[in-house]
Amino acid sequence: MKRLILIAISLLLLGSMGYFAMQNSHSVTLNLYGNFSIQLSVWMVLAGSFVAGWAVTELWQFVSHPQRFVQSFLGKFSRYKDNKKLQKTQDFENASLLRDPKQVRKSFSKLDKPETPLSVRVQYLELLRYEKNAEELLHSYAELRNKYQGNLQVLLPYLKLTCKLSEWDLAERLSHEILRITPGHPDALAGLRQVNIARENWVACIEQEKELLSNYNGSLITYNVKQEHEEHLQKAMRQDPKFLKNWSFRYLPQKRDKKNDKPFEAIGEANQLQKSGMFLEAAKVLKKAFENTANPELLEALEGVYRQSGTEVQILSIIGAIHNSRQRAIPASLLYAKLLYQNNQLEEASKVLGQVNISATTMDQKAYPAAKNKGTQLNEKWSELNHAIRFLIAIRQERSEDALTEAKPLLREDKILN
Repeated sequence: MKRLILIAISLLLLGSMGYFAMQNSHSVTLNLYGNFSIQLSVWMVLAGSFVAGWAVTELWQFVSHPQRFVQSFLGKFSRYKDNKKLQKTQDFENASLLRDPKQVRKSFSKLDKPETPLSVRVQYLELLRYEKNAEELLHSYAELRNKYQGNLQVLLPYLKLTCKLSEWDLAERLSHEILRITPGHPDALAGLRQVNIARENWVACIEQEKELLSNYNGSLITYNVKQEHEEHLQKAMRQDPKFLKNWSFRYLPQKRDKKNDKPFEAIGEANQLQKSGMFLEAAKVLKKAFENTANPELLEALEGVYRQSGTEVQILSIIGAIHNSRQRAIPASLLYAKLLYQNNQLEEASKVLGQVNISATTMDQKAYPAAKNKGTQLNEKWSELNHAIRFLIAIRQERSEDALTEAKPLLREDKILN
C-alpha cells in the first residue's frame, strides 16, 4: 500500500512539473568552459538538480557506509539464488509426483551438488525403485548410509525397503541402529516386529507390540498391531508357556481374562516336553488341559504328540481315557476312533463310533463351549471326520450299502459344484 501511495505522489509531481514546463518556456544558459555553453529549460535544470542531489546523497552514503550497499546487493543476489534453487526443487518434486524417470534425472542433475539436502538425495533413491532392481537399490542405500552414518533420514527409508524385500537380517541391524540413536522409535519397533513375525519369534514380537500399543494405542500405526495382538499372544504362549507369568496387560483398553490362556500354555508346555523326548508327560499335560477347557486345539496337539512319539500305545490309551470319561467330548471320541482305524483296529473303532451321536445342533456348545463363534466350522469338520471314518470302515468290511450311506454327506451336491 505504501508503495502504491509513493508511486501516485511521484506521478503527480512529474505531471505537475510537465504541466508547468509546458506553460513556461523560460530557458537557462549554462557556460561550461570557454565559449562552450548549453541552453536548457528551467524545469530541466530543476529536475537535474533533484537527480544530482539524490546521486550525491547516495554517493555520500556509499562512501560513509559502504556495507549497507554491499549488504543490499548481496541480499538481493542471495534471494535470487534461493528462488532459483527453490524453482529447481519444485521441478524435481513435480517430476517425482508424475513418476517421469527422464525428467526426474534431469531435475536431480541440476540439484546434485555438495550442498544438496540429504532428504532430496533419499527421495531420489526412493524414485529409483522404478528403474533399478533390488540388489542395485540396496547397494545405493548402503553407500548413502556409509556416507551419512547414524542419520535417520537414510536409516528409516532403508529399513522400510529391507522389510519390503524380506531382507530380515539387514532389517534387524537397521532397527537396532535406529533404536540406539532414538530409543523407542515406532518405525524401528514396527520393523523389528515384522522381522520377528517372519522368523516366527512370537515372544520377541509380543514385546515390540506391547511397546507400540503402550505409546501409540488408538493411532493408525497400531491398527494392524491391535488386530493381530491376541493371535500373537497365543502363539507366544505355545513357544514359551511361562513368559506371561509377570506380564502386565494394562496397556490394553479392555481387561483380558487370563483363564482363556490355559489351553495355549498347556500346548507350550507340551511342546517343551516333546523337545526333551518326554512324549508321555506331554500327552498327560494336554489331557488334563482338555478336561478343564474342552478346547479341540488341544486334541490336535495331542495327536501331534502321538505321531511324534512313534504311535506310542500309552498315549493312545490316554486319548481313550478322554473318550471314556464322564465328560465325554465328541471331538475326542472321533480322534480316538480315527487313530484306532489307522492302527487297523476296526472293531474297536466301530465300537467307539457307535457311542458317538452327532446331530446338527449339538456340536456348537456341547463339544466345544469356548468356540461358539466357530461352531459351524467345527460342525462341518468333525461331522465330515465322523462320516469319513464310518465310510472307510464300511469299505474295509465290504458293507457297500453302509459305505454309500456314509458317502452321501461327504459328496454333497452343493459342495462339489460350488
